[in-house]
Amino acid sequence: MNYIRKAGRHRIEREKEYRQGYYIDLGVMHVPEVDDFVVDLATLRREEKIPDVLLFLAYSPCLSVGARQLNEKDFLKPFDFFSQHGIPLHKTVRGGGLTFHWPGQLVCYPILKLTPDEQNIPQYMFHLEEIALRTLADIGVRASRKRDQAAQIGLWVGDNKIASMGIRISQWVTSYGFALNLAGDATMSHHIRPCGLDVDLVTVEQQTGVVPAREFVTKRVLSYFAETMNRRFTPPELNNHEIGHVLKKHGIATLGK
Repeated sequence: MNYIRKAGRHRIEREKEYRQGYYIDLGVMHVPEVDDFVVDLATLRREEKIPDVLLFLAYSPCLSVGARQLNEKDFLKPFDFFSQHGIPLHKTVRGGGLTFHWPGQLVCYPILKLTPDEQNIPQYMFHLEEIALRTLADIGVRASRKRDQAAQIGLWVGDNKIASMGIRISQWVTSYGFALNLAGDATMSHHIRPCGLDVDLVTVEQQTGVVPAREFVTKRVLSYFAETMNRRFTPPELNNHEIGHVLKKHGIATLGK
């Protein structure tokens, strides 16, 4: 156990212990390559070959649908409309339904091995929402939860969605997570029913008139993971063989910023 002595005091207090992990900033990527990377990381985490990992990324403009069956009624335009605008549709293994991704989002994917006292899926979802809620509050947006139906998981400003959530848990190792709508053009989302709902995706920029600094938002997410889930993430060590191998395998050079 580590100890610290507070300045001007003679009493010794215990320093809080955190589970240590790595964070990796992937930049803007495509859904299939992220899916492959996430699968490899989750496998390594189950095998205890790497610690917990928190991924930050954004997607190039696309539609994606999770494990929920695709409902053609969720498309308000013909498929050709999206193709003509260069918007592909990807099937992924995360939870949740149809959504639109664009580079103005900050996507956060925790690859965590949940401890026995954390192995409660509603509690885990609540913690992710709490991290996102506090982060949004720090950049001027008061969001809220909704619980009327399963499709309403995520965070809301009135009747508009500002954060989407979709996870996967296998053998109590998590993957995927949440996307914060920070800035940019989300109008393509007006031509779908996100998660089967008649809602609009809105951004922090629309709510505040300010484009939040991505680096600041990332730091707030890291801070709230420490507070809420007792995990402290740092850039990966270059000499970690397994992390280095999987980054090289997927052609990823970014090691966190």
